[in-house]
Amino acid sequence: MAEYETHNQPLDAEIGKLEKSLVELTASYREEYQRDVKTETFEDPAKIPLDKLFAKFPKLKQRGEPVQKELDALKRKLLPKPHVRVLMDNGGEPSAFYLLRRGDPINPGERVTPGVPSVLNGAIEPYRVTPPWEGSSSSGRRLALARWLTQPNHPLTGRVAMNQMWMRHFGRGIVTSPSNFGRAGSAPSHPELLDWLAVEFVARGWSQKAMHRLMMTSSAYRQSSSLREPPSADPENVLLSRMPLRRLEAEALYDAALAATGRLDAKMFGPPADIEVKTDKEVVVKAGHDGYRRAVYVLHRRQTPVTMFEVFDQPPMTPNCIERRLSNVATQALQMTNGTMIWDQSRYLAGRLIDEFEQDRGAQVRQAYLRILSRPPLAEEVHAGVESLDQFARLWREKLASGNPDAPVLAAARWQSLASLCHTLLNSAEFAFID
Repeated sequence: MAEYETHNQPLDAEIGKLEKSLVELTASYREEYQRDVKTETFEDPAKIPLDKLFAKFPKLKQRGEPVQKELDALKRKLLPKPHVRVLMDNGGEPSAFYLLRRGDPINPGERVTPGVPSVLNGAIEPYRVTPPWEGSSSSGRRLALARWLTQPNHPLTGRVAMNQMWMRHFGRGIVTSPSNFGRAGSAPSHPELLDWLAVEFVARGWSQKAMHRLMMTSSAYRQSSSLREPPSADPENVLLSRMPLRRLEAEALYDAALAATGRLDAKMFGPPADIEVKTDKEVVVKAGHDGYRRAVYVLHRRQTPVTMFEVFDQPPMTPNCIERRLSNVATQALQMTNGTMIWDQSRYLAGRLIDEFEQDRGAQVRQAYLRILSRPPLAEEVHAGVESLDQFARLWREKLASGNPDAPVLAAARWQSLASLCHTLLNSAEFAFID
């Protein structure tokens, strides 16, 4: 906060002076605009946009436009005001809860006290509510629940957490009904493995990072998705005879595109990256000074979810999501082909490759494969890539020459043709799927 105030205070003073001078400069013109323009009415002349005043009064534009530009330049230098989102415990006695007879809120029955299902209170410490510290105004109920859930010998907490983590890495859980570990749910395919993971999770201090590392360095995770055994031996892959082929989740696909094109901003913490709604209603992420931040730092709004995330099955914020749905629909291909984000990153990477390798199209193709698909291309892929660049360049030259080009046609065609190749690779199944 101190850095924010130190940086912004002198800028705010200058901005205030310029805004005051602009108000004084435009005051008489605003009144004249109100009198002359009958097709528009403004309750407050101060709300008349400057661009309308500048368009009507050339003398005002000559004097006011430099002030407006200076004002805009100063505002761009301002650091964004920091915001902190907090939760508060209001203290006091918690409200009483009652069983509602036949669900009727005006017909309460027996009072219900804090607790957990008695069937789970077998071999573990019972749920006890105690204040967090002596003299605390908090009831201690949530702390009691947290302590009860994280007992080392709790029968469910470790197993449920590890089943969720396994499901995220392998596409399906050891228990395929992740929200139901009871008799009505599915039996675990590997019960001993699930027990061992739960015990290991507790032994490693409930460290999720340690368990992610353990799973991702296992021989099961590092298998190929190609079939080695006859499909009849394990048709549903329940026995993990191969790694299941799976598509990147929405956030991982977004991050992978940014990382491949060199535009990923690795900065951690701080305020979220803002979003904007395009004129065609596509919701995209705004780039910052250092590029685009990872998806985990993108601002999420219930009313305007980022289009790419929504199309690729990111769950909505309103309900609790136990298991993501996996769809394969035409809008996903359309988003990758026509969406703003992928095209922007393709053009950015193409510009970088031209800067680094200039006229060497073979090197450009090889680097595009390395950066996007994380592997060197085969000789025939390099040959096909160079031929594609020639075809793309010819088509782009024709397209650009037919209009009113605002850049040299040959240079723009080279850039756009390489961007088209990068765009094709970003749209490939090899990029979007983990095999």
